[in-house]
Amino acid sequence: MPIYRYQAWDAQGRLVRGKAEAQNDRSLYASLKAQGLLLKRFSALRRPGKGGAKVKPQVLAEFSHQMAFVIRSGIPLMQGMSDLKEHIREPRFQRILDAILAHLTAGETLSQAMVRYPEAFPAHYVSVIHAGETAGSLDESFRDVGGYLEWLIQIRQQIKHALVYPAIVLIIMSVAIFLFVAVVIPRLVSFIQELNRPLPLPTKLLVLFNDWLLHRWYLIAGLLAGMVLVCLIAWRFEGLRLLWDRHKLRIRPVGPLLRDLILLRFVKYLRVLYRSGIQIHQSFDILREVVPNRYFKSLMGQVRGRILEGDSLAEAMERVGGFTPQVLRSVRVGEQTGTLEEGLEQLGGHIQRSVDDGVKRLVSMLEPVLLMTVGLIFIIIIMTVLWPIYTILGELG
Repeated sequence: MPIYRYQAWDAQGRLVRGKAEAQNDRSLYASLKAQGLLLKRFSALRRPGKGGAKVKPQVLAEFSHQMAFVIRSGIPLMQGMSDLKEHIREPRFQRILDAILAHLTAGETLSQAMVRYPEAFPAHYVSVIHAGETAGSLDESFRDVGGYLEWLIQIRQQIKHALVYPAIVLIIMSVAIFLFVAVVIPRLVSFIQELNRPLPLPTKLLVLFNDWLLHRWYLIAGLLAGMVLVCLIAWRFEGLRLLWDRHKLRIRPVGPLLRDLILLRFVKYLRVLYRSGIQIHQSFDILREVVPNRYFKSLMGQVRGRILEGDSLAEAMERVGGFTPQVLRSVRVGEQTGTLEEGLEQLGGHIQRSVDDGVKRLVSMLEPVLLMTVGLIFIIIIMTVLWPIYTILGELG
């Protein structure tokens, strides 16, 4: 339903301004009349966020921490959110908060208002907030989801920073190879032919390859385009995507790191949900939205089904498979001793260190591979370009 900005008179004749959601102008008039207000004027607002990009995790994390502080300080929810809205720099998120305030004014709960805007508040976020409302620990719920979002931002930045150096080297190498094929080799061949000198074997092979590449480039482009088209078509089949998500976890050395990242996200958010008081089987419904891998999404559904059949969490995870022995052991001990939250926290710290080490190992493996590739290209240049020139200059001298 659209959001309206309105001006109305109250019973004492004072002019009141606000926002409300209604199906049309008549519904708005009737709604305000039921509240003892007489509509003076109104204007329809565009529904915030509809059809747009999602709100950035950084914005949502900052909002979550600020809301936790507001609620813990005893400030009324609507007053605190209204004050926070004025300090948020993203206009789109401001409009969404305006709409949420209008829903709160109409009598909805915070989670009921948030669920209307999935582009800003994902389903798992709203579930934690709803659990906090029910348990009376809304400040802790905001703090937990804010901490999780901060961790998610940090791990993404860590991976991006680790890939910056290899990406720069690959770009430079690609440009150098293109210039070498398109500019250096033709000029070298022309120079040697003008001197009526035979081409050395390495140079002949490179010239043949260069000619084939220049005259058959459309074959390579067509092959690449065909591969991309096949991948796009295959990606439309959920079974193939599930198969790929499962088998890519076995590709070394990237696969184990991907598995650790998935398990780390699983452990982090399971702790948040458990701390919020959400039942275990409901938690796995939410975790299916949090875990990015389709294979693990299917595991979440299977674990939920086992729990509903009467298995404990550890038993369900063990029967389903896919979880590492370390995760199973920590969950089992946590259930048996009644310290599942503490066990998940310690497990998350251990997997976090494993992820950090895995990223460092991957980068340390990429660096020598890149150096070897650069060295191989340099050797090819020496044998095919510098060596013929040096030989010809020596004969002329």
